Amino acid sequence: RRRAEVRLWDVLWELVLERSRPVHGAGKPDVVDTLCRTIELRLSQPLRVSELLGELSLGVSHNHLLRLFRARTGTSILDYIRRRRVERAGHLLQHSTLSIKGIASQVGLADLHLFNKTIRRILGASPRDVRAGKAKPRSRRTGI
Repeated sequence: RRRAEVRLWDVLWELVLERSRPVHGAGKPDVVDTLCRTIELRLSQPLRVSELLGELSLGVSHNHLLRLFRARTGTSILDYIRRRRVERAGHLLQHSTLSIKGIASQVGLADLHLFNKTIRRILGASPRDVRAGKAKPRSRRTGI
C-alpha cells in the first residue's frame, strides 16, 4: 500500500513537471529539459553527473551542457539534484505517511544521518519539524 502511494505521488509529480515544461524548437526536446527529466526519474538512485552526461548522449560537449544548464537554471547540476531531492522530500514529509527513513530512501539519500543533516541545513528544520509544518523558509543563498 505504501509503495503504491509513493508511486502515485511520483506519477502526479511527473504530470505537474510535464505541464510546466516549456517547449523548445519544433518538437525536439531541449538538452537541459532532457537532463532535468532524467534527473527527476532517477532521484531515488545514486546520480553521478559524469555518468549521466555520458549515458544520455545529448549531442553537446560536457562543458557546453554545464554552461547551458547553469544559464537556464541558475545553478550547477549537483545543486539542482540536491534541491530537487530536498523539495521532493519536503513534499513527501508534508503530504504522505511514509516513514522518514522511507522518504530518505525515496529521494536518494538513504543514509539517514545525511538526510537529516541535508534537510535541516536547507529547510531550516528537522524532518519531523517539516512534517509537523514547523519549517522556517531559508534564503536561497544559505540553503543551496
